[in-house]
Amino acid sequence: MEVPGPLRRGRYAMVPARTPAPVVLAQRVLLVGLAVFTASTVLRPEPGWSVLFDGWLYGGCALLVAALVVARAWAVRAERGAWLALAGGVGANAAGEVVYSTLVAGPAETFPSIADPLYLAVFPCAYVALVLLLRARVRGLPAAVWVDGVAAGLALAALFSAVAFETFSSTTLGGSAVVVAVGLAYPLGDLLLLAVVTAAVVVLGRRADRRWLLFAGGIALFAVADTLLLVRVARGNYAEGTPLDALWIAAGVLYARAAWQPTRQISDRRPDSRAVLAPPLVCTVAAVGVLVAAYDVPLPRPAVVLAALALAAVAARLALTFREVTALADSRRQALTDDLTGLPNRRALLAALDGAATGRRAARETTGPAPGGLLLLDLDRFKEINDSLGHHVGDELLRQLADRLAGRTRPGDLLARLGGDEFAVLLAAGTTPEGADEVAAGMVRGMAETFALDDVTLHVEASVGVALWPQHGQDPRALLQRADVAMYRAKSTRGRVARYRVEDDPHGRDRLQTLEALRAALTRGELVCHYQPKVTLSDGAVRSVEALVRWQHPDRGLLTPDTFLPLAEQTGLMRPLTLAVLDQSLRQLRTWRDQGRTLSVAVNLSVTNLLDTDLPDDVARLLQAHDVPPSALVLEITESVLMADSRRAGSVVDTLRSLGVGLSIDDYGTGYSSLSYLQDLPVDELKLDRAFVGRLVADPRSAAIVRSTVDLAHSLGLRLVAEGVEDAATLDLLRGYGCDVSQGYHHSRPLPADRLEAWLDARGRSRPAPRRHDAPPVPVQADRRLPSPLDAG
Repeated sequence: MEVPGPLRRGRYAMVPARTPAPVVLAQRVLLVGLAVFTASTVLRPEPGWSVLFDGWLYGGCALLVAALVVARAWAVRAERGAWLALAGGVGANAAGEVVYSTLVAGPAETFPSIADPLYLAVFPCAYVALVLLLRARVRGLPAAVWVDGVAAGLALAALFSAVAFETFSSTTLGGSAVVVAVGLAYPLGDLLLLAVVTAAVVVLGRRADRRWLLFAGGIALFAVADTLLLVRVARGNYAEGTPLDALWIAAGVLYARAAWQPTRQISDRRPDSRAVLAPPLVCTVAAVGVLVAAYDVPLPRPAVVLAALALAAVAARLALTFREVTALADSRRQALTDDLTGLPNRRALLAALDGAATGRRAARETTGPAPGGLLLLDLDRFKEINDSLGHHVGDELLRQLADRLAGRTRPGDLLARLGGDEFAVLLAAGTTPEGADEVAAGMVRGMAETFALDDVTLHVEASVGVALWPQHGQDPRALLQRADVAMYRAKSTRGRVARYRVEDDPHGRDRLQTLEALRAALTRGELVCHYQPKVTLSDGAVRSVEALVRWQHPDRGLLTPDTFLPLAEQTGLMRPLTLAVLDQSLRQLRTWRDQGRTLSVAVNLSVTNLLDTDLPDDVARLLQAHDVPPSALVLEITESVLMADSRRAGSVVDTLRSLGVGLSIDDYGTGYSSLSYLQDLPVDELKLDRAFVGRLVADPRSAAIVRSTVDLAHSLGLRLVAEGVEDAATLDLLRGYGCDVSQGYHHSRPLPADRLEAWLDARGRSRPAPRRHDAPPVPVQADRRLPSPLDAG
């Protein structure tokens, strides 16, 4: 029977929504046959064998049922194996009817007969069909479902034997143990199939279609008919040609109807674990109940043996389940682990990122943002090592690198290998931007020690990109992509570490969105200044602060300068941004002076600012507007800024100096023309770069540079400020070298104005600013330079 083309979907030809006409006709003929046979049993004068009805009509109905099921298996490929199994069962049953009608039926018939093996063949065939259908409908159905069926059958057989064995004993049936066994096989087989189809309906739940109900109805009719037959045979009053015989034909009709029910889309959902575990649990309870009852009530030996076998089947099922769970756990571990290094792999990292992002969003809703981030590390020139020394050397390098990086991560951080020479570190919740930079710098320093590989000693370098959550993205994959962008920029930086910047991202959508948001932020006043105190080492007084700009983003929280200053520099927003910071800093300075705090403030200037000839007029206007003396403002510039256009920048610097404001060289020591510029620039102060200060205690060369720079500044009549002071040991050395001012986390982080006031009050009120003939105060700087990725600001 050919199925039309439109019925084919994907890999399988599906059962049509409308049953083909020949099948409908055959089903109607089958129903008519059932009605005629049932009427014949009711209208007969007395029960007895009828060749026409019990032979030809009954056998014809059985053959038609088999033909419909075989046609389903032949015409439609979907779930063909299951329907072939059922076709074998109903075909054997039909053959049994033919054998019974021609060779057994009559006054001399015996039980069991040669037709009984054919009748009994329907049970294993139907069992296989049901299991195959269930496995096709539910993805991931465990193989132990086969054992569940065996356990269910044994448990039901134990219950049935405990209750009814005496009734159907060999004495009652008048035969041998074979007679008893064959007689009980029919109802027990029906109960087994009924248990399987019931379990299938439980597992499928609402996904169970109509054919499962038809199956259940057919099996139930078989169970009723077989049980009634056994009862009548045991009592000696069974006769052919009664309405009881119609139940078997009715069950076959339901099978044939089930075969041609429309097939739904196969489900991708896994079974409910509770539903899968229900059959073995019920079987265990039933078997244990029989065994416990046997202690108090004499039960037939077959019931006890069957209950024991049911428990053995349940034990086998649990063993299979344990093996499947172990295999699943091992498979999951392998799927989330890098084979070479034993570290978590990319899949594990993405899963951890998803979990971390979800947890941090929840934390943000309740207790505020929980900063964290992602580091991405890539070895430089790793391909050359593989090509020159062989992949086995490259693999050993990656294994040693994994061990070394593991020693550089903190508790709570997740180190993973993404593939090739790329590693990533998911930073624990609560990690600050400065903490992320510190971990990244530690990973780079970890490359300083050489690697001993296959009698070869190698020195390798790595670049690390830093992406922070939520500043640089809240989506895990976006965070990974932005760490990758930062990592490629790190390859061209001196420290080999870089934070993500919007302007480095080749994907322009975020850049444009950030740019528009920054324009709006300038209008709405979302830029705020935090202030970091500068401590005079001679007496411990705080006479100046550095202004560090922040962006109070309405969605992403407080953003540090590296996320928006470079973009402002490139897009023409640096002038309004600088004026906004100058205005806010001088207004705050006026407030402090009105409170009796004679502080100075420093603001950093960028390349764009120093090439702006209108800047001196803007500075003069703001000083006058806030009634702040020019000496209370220090403008910080870097050497690289002066190298952009030395003539024009020098003119702007001279004009600013004529206003009376202080000038400071920031990040001193990082340029290449420091001494030549010191000859010509009218500066008051040098700020030694944190790269030298941070290594002061551990590196004698850095100590020598700091000591000589202090002497140079003093010989030129300049004040020296050391930034990046992180500990007391560094502070003591600076004081011993004669350094004038220190600034760093050892004293205080950058603070909002109100928190800085509380900090100052805890130390005592600030002392008066020095007189003009003293070295000028070292003020506060707005973080306007192109920031270093390790910049604490």
